[in-house]
Amino acid sequence: MQPQGTIDSKRLEFFSDAVLAVAITLMVLRIDPPVPAPGETLVQAFWTDTSPQIIYFLITFAVIVGFWVRHHDIFVRLGEQTDRHVLVANMTFLALICLLPFGLEFFSDDPRSYLTTAVYAGIMALCSLSMIWLRHAVRGSNWRAYLRVGLFLLPIPFVGLLGGWSPLLWALNWPLSMWFDRLGVNNPDDLDEGRARA
Repeated sequence: MQPQGTIDSKRLEFFSDAVLAVAITLMVLRIDPPVPAPGETLVQAFWTDTSPQIIYFLITFAVIVGFWVRHHDIFVRLGEQTDRHVLVANMTFLALICLLPFGLEFFSDDPRSYLTTAVYAGIMALCSLSMIWLRHAVRGSNWRAYLRVGLFLLPIPFVGLLGGWSPLLWALNWPLSMWFDRLGVNNPDDLDEGRARA
């Protein structure tokens, strides 16, 4: 029998996996097939209209996979039961993940706009912030984890220079993750030490 006020962590993880899968599916469904304008070939229409949408989808897909991996790492450290603090933090993270298809479509409509880039990057940054909250609810966290949030905001000032390609700056996530590992940001032992000090 489950103690009152606790939640089965496996059910929560399975539900989270399903939400992440649905978010990815909704994003790919928003990619418009090429429709050639008069005097334009199908290949030209694909290159100018559809290929940027596919690239934006792939960037967002890679970011969601990164979130999923970190989410899995967090849940590996949970026991069979968890509490409502973890539930609320996890549901906040999932709600923000559900906004990603909207953010991606909004950005895809005008990728050279500061507003659309700020909304898209802002949703990514909020997802990252909620992931830190979830990690803190499970094991504690340290200040270096907040460096990831800044990484998602990085494309905003570069819109004027890079236009619609500014989200490619998120590709820095991988080398910076390796650097964070060296700093102990992703190290579970570092989390336990932070919890012990608190």
